[in-house]
Amino acid sequence: MRNRFIIVALVMLVALSVSGLVTAQDKTVVRVWTGASSPAENEFKDAQFAEFEAANPTIDLEVLISPDYGTQIQAAFASGDYPEVFTVGQFDFPSYVDSGLLMPAGDMIVEPEGIYPSLQAAFTAEDGTVYCPPKDFSTLALYYNVDHFEAAGVDAPTADWTWDDMTAAAQAITDADITSTDVIDVLGFSAAADRNRWLAFFYANGARFMDDAGEITFGSPEAIASLDFYANFVTSGSGAIPANLGGSGWNGEAFGRGLAAMTVEGNWAIGYLRNDFPDLNWGVVELPVAPSGERGTLTFTECWAVSSLAGDNAEAAWAVVNFLTGPEGALANGEQGFGPMPARPSAADAWLEKQGDAGMPFVAGAAYAWAPVFPLGFGDFTAALDEGTVDVMNGDATAEEALTEAAEIAAEIQAEM
Repeated sequence: MRNRFIIVALVMLVALSVSGLVTAQDKTVVRVWTGASSPAENEFKDAQFAEFEAANPTIDLEVLISPDYGTQIQAAFASGDYPEVFTVGQFDFPSYVDSGLLMPAGDMIVEPEGIYPSLQAAFTAEDGTVYCPPKDFSTLALYYNVDHFEAAGVDAPTADWTWDDMTAAAQAITDADITSTDVIDVLGFSAAADRNRWLAFFYANGARFMDDAGEITFGSPEAIASLDFYANFVTSGSGAIPANLGGSGWNGEAFGRGLAAMTVEGNWAIGYLRNDFPDLNWGVVELPVAPSGERGTLTFTECWAVSSLAGDNAEAAWAVVNFLTGPEGALANGEQGFGPMPARPSAADAWLEKQGDAGMPFVAGAAYAWAPVFPLGFGDFTAALDEGTVDVMNGDATAEEALTEAAEIAAEIQAEM
């Protein structure tokens, strides 16, 4: 009898073992790659992936969160063996589409109407094909030093401010001879010589890269006026590039050290200022209204994409993407309170609870933000634009000269396509 029980027990163990083996073999494996960020955000990503696996026991995730993500994903593309799910930045999106690396979304995105339209537009091809839902985003707004404005007797910026108001305030604060804690005279504005700052004013003023007929309009009067406005802070002496503000590395540092009364930066600067300059008395508002009567800002975003080679794993891959970017995923992202904002308005309040009033201008900007991405193949144009921006900021060229040259190069590229 005892031997009979032993035999039965052995049979049951073998059956359980085989059952477990079959379950493991039946699981779908989805590789998920993304870049590393802050330790807290990396931990949040790991927790999201663990939660997904717990809710989807038939799917196993092989996750890579890497500080060398850009190099690794490019090597994977070159090998032809790349992950089923991966993040794509807005600047890489056009080339990835052109290379056929991404699977069109079709009707796979959960509640697409709940995503900010300006963000989804960043991952929509020129032919209207949507490829991937944005995971989060940042916009630009105007930071200001409360103490510097009070010392100069200038009213603090408001949501109704215009370009003229900003120009006058910068000059008044510069003329007030305020000294920062670094014993350096304070200027009105820190202006990075970067198209990914001044193009916010370009779009606000109604300027566009090309018109609806496809004609290059980058050198329009509206475009020239926007670069003139931005560069004038430096050329007039009421502002400077960060390097000329006590050797600062970027706008946030120059502003945090009290060397500039205003700067234009993204919501990533909120945590930086709170952590590195806790005694700084600052506020933030939306960028001022342009002469066009409109507002503009830039958006910086990335999406969770599915590989065009996902094959039989496509359904599982889209399940991962929707878990991360759907309404619940966006809400979880907002509740963490990290720098990037969730890509759905429904999760904005959760993010704002962590950021307070400082976050409002950035969320508001989502309604009128533009992704500063130019069509594929215009690399010579962007190189000329970057060089021209520096020349204008240094006083070595006028905005009209720089933008006319860049527009001519763009037209030449277009003619050869």
